[in-house]
Amino acid sequence: MSSCLILGGGINGLLCALLLRQSGLEVRVLERGAVGRESSWAGAGILSLLPPWDYGTEVNALAQRGRALWPEWAERLRVASGMGPEYLACGMVLLEVPGATRRWPGA
Repeated sequence: MSSCLILGGGINGLLCALLLRQSGLEVRVLERGAVGRESSWAGAGILSLLPPWDYGTEVNALAQRGRALWPEWAERLRVASGMGPEYLACGMVLLEVPGATRRWPGA
């Protein structure tokens, strides 16, 4: 059996650990702080771009794919770990963005 070392116990590190473990590998995760409470927690689970019109079509497509996949992953993580990632689908309002064209990429 192979061994893997993952540096960082945020959402990406833990997800990689889960998938590697499910594929039969031995996995260790090293985290300097509280697992899931560093960058992942500080990012507040933001899956959208801020603001989306500042990014190209490809980046927006990637963000949209992530938003579409996240609800299922959140539930899988809750079932596998007993802890939910506190996923809440909501929106965003930007009242004033100086210099923005306010045009959605690809539109």
